[in-house]
Amino acid sequence: MTKLTVDTIDQVIAVITATEPTNLDLTRVGFIDPYALLLLTLALRTREGTRRKLHVRWPTRRDVRGWMSAMGFFAEIDDPKLRGGRLSRSDVLQPITHITDEHAVSRLVNAFDKRLTDRYPLTDESRNALVRVMFELFQNIPQHSNATGEVADPHGLAAMQDYADSIFLAVADAGIGLRSSLSTREEFADLSDTSALNRIVYDGMSRFADPGHGGELRRIARLLRKWDGLLIIRSGKALLYMDSERGDVYDAPDFPGVQIGVRLSRRVFGIDAPVVDNGALL
Repeated sequence: MTKLTVDTIDQVIAVITATEPTNLDLTRVGFIDPYALLLLTLALRTREGTRRKLHVRWPTRRDVRGWMSAMGFFAEIDDPKLRGGRLSRSDVLQPITHITDEHAVSRLVNAFDKRLTDRYPLTDESRNALVRVMFELFQNIPQHSNATGEVADPHGLAAMQDYADSIFLAVADAGIGLRSSLSTREEFADLSDTSALNRIVYDGMSRFADPGHGGELRRIARLLRKWDGLLIIRSGKALLYMDSERGDVYDAPDFPGVQIGVRLSRRVFGIDAPVVDNGALL
């Protein structure tokens, strides 16, 4: 495998979550997107909690390992031997950041917004639109990842990276997932992961029965279609892949929580020319 992306990371998840001791060979990986990086982080943390042995061979390319280090990945999995890297934190748009509670969401959105606007001359309209997306995605973690109170640490994470043609935002948690959150309402108690994902994204359903609550992911999906973007939502055994032309739900290896990837063309923000060199990421 040469890339860890929205299209390939589930192959890695299947290896990490296998019950037997196993090896994970990432030596040939030359590209990792933020969505895959967050899923890899959560999967390795979940595996470590089971105390089942897993031997990982990391990418051999120094620029890839440097980017992983600058994103804070090796600190997340507590591997001090690999924390050093050629790239500095200024070479990444937004390193891995923890989302802990609702009180912190506004501060985190402002921090992400500042990182982006420090690098690009965005219009107010573009900034406000992206801030709305970030706010709703970030808020989804403290509101829904532990709705039943059964997860001690949902471990909410977010990260962002820019490329020659797009900006990629990812959020992820290891909480109860969309199905369990929605099933706190009695009428949704028997839904599958696929049905829950469909009801939330296409029908705007929420664990809150009161009018005015819920619908965040449906609003984001509609906005991204308008912007010709890409939306990935993964929860349990279901994965939604949606772009401007289609939106389908697929089977996925079972994994706790909710993981979301949003990729937007830089044209949406009035950004024409690349301004940074992200090494292996271009």
